[in-house]
Amino acid sequence: MTARSSTVAAPSAPHVLSRCRDLVRPALTEAVGRLHPWMGEMAAYSFGWCEVGGAPVAAPGGKGVRQALAVLGAEAAGAPGRAGVAAAVAVELVHTFSLLHDDIMDGDPTRRRRPTVWKAYGTGPAVLAGDALFALAVETLAAAPGGAGGLRLLST
Repeated sequence: MTARSSTVAAPSAPHVLSRCRDLVRPALTEAVGRLHPWMGEMAAYSFGWCEVGGAPVAAPGGKGVRQALAVLGAEAAGAPGRAGVAAAVAVELVHTFSLLHDDIMDGDPTRRRRPTVWKAYGTGPAVLAGDALFALAVETLAAAPGGAGGLRLLST
């Protein structure tokens, strides 16, 4: 008899990123949906989900590396990927908050080939939207199992 080696091909990076985005996107959308409608529109605009005024955009979104790191980190620790979703949502919210504030501080008029939130909605509203995203990130982690540890890491 001959021994056969069975090899299983590892999933490609695009497949892994897509799987993680598909896991995180509903929770991210739900979190943004908890914001006041005006804040929610600015957040959705900053994520590339809509135009000014709220008209939906059929955009693919980002690569999802931050989301994947949170989901894959949970899986690497032996937990199901879903256990990393709250952290992935919080990280995306904080990242977007930082972009909103950074664009204002740097005076950047465009991001991803369209007007930045402060150019589209005004400086004050963009600051408030960024603050709302940060608060939403904290709320998201606080509500998650083990959230206190996640909040400490996020604030660090």
